[in-house]
Amino acid sequence: MPAFNAVATMPYWLDLMSTDTRKSTYFYSTVLGWDIAETDSGWRMAKAQGLPVAGMLEKPDDFFTDTWVTYFMADDLEALTDKAAELGSRVLAGPQEIALGTMAVLVDPAGALFGLIQPHSGDAFIAGGEPGTTVWHENAVVTAFDETIAFYAELFDWAIEVTVDEHNRKYGVATEEGMPFAGFWDAAGVFGTHVPSFWQSYLGVEDLGTAHEAVVRAGGEVVSGPQNSPFGPMMVVADSTGATVTFCEVAPYVEQGHEGDELAGMDLSAYGIDTTPLPENNRQ
Repeated sequence: MPAFNAVATMPYWLDLMSTDTRKSTYFYSTVLGWDIAETDSGWRMAKAQGLPVAGMLEKPDDFFTDTWVTYFMADDLEALTDKAAELGSRVLAGPQEIALGTMAVLVDPAGALFGLIQPHSGDAFIAGGEPGTTVWHENAVVTAFDETIAFYAELFDWAIEVTVDEHNRKYGVATEEGMPFAGFWDAAGVFGTHVPSFWQSYLGVEDLGTAHEAVVRAGGEVVSGPQNSPFGPMMVVADSTGATVTFCEVAPYVEQGHEGDELAGMDLSAYGIDTTPLPENNRQ
């Protein structure tokens, strides 16, 4: 599995806020094959093929319903948190220290929950784009679509291109050096106005049919789909504690050369990973 250097303001991490992390652990290990271990603090780290991909923690009683939280990388967490507040966000938690760095949890002006994180290590990385990892990030904007686009463009200095389809529904795509990394879809009328906007996590699976069976077996249910999409076959699922997640069928990564080369020189000790090169005669 490849790892890529993370870039400030890009989506960086996912945490599941769960009322029952044991049930959540069983669900995602069954469906995605994640290796999930609990830390001394009670926070759980999920790994795919040895690389960290997500976290899980017990949800405070007064928090939102069970949900995935998308975190965006910050170079200066305190300054970015202050900027978000000035632009109309509410700060729900933090800044505070966690295993991976310093974090804050906020709500954007349209009600969508999101996080900011400044990693401890200067060599931050992400794994994505294949089964068991995040393949897309999307904000379902229930109200104030134009204002939401303006908020994230100003907060993160994102370039966001908005198109309008034949049904007069808008979709925005955020890009970095021409490469798309997040979307905004106009969900007005799809949900009631009492529903706040929300960030959605798209997680990759190798075969959607197999994932469908695993979802049911692990105590979840399919909310919509399977259906075709620009990302491939996909379905929206409520996991075993009710958190919503989208599974999208993607092809496995085909290794080009030595996989560990992409991690060379990166400090991954915060993730419990030792990338010290093996002697040549010990490599398999």
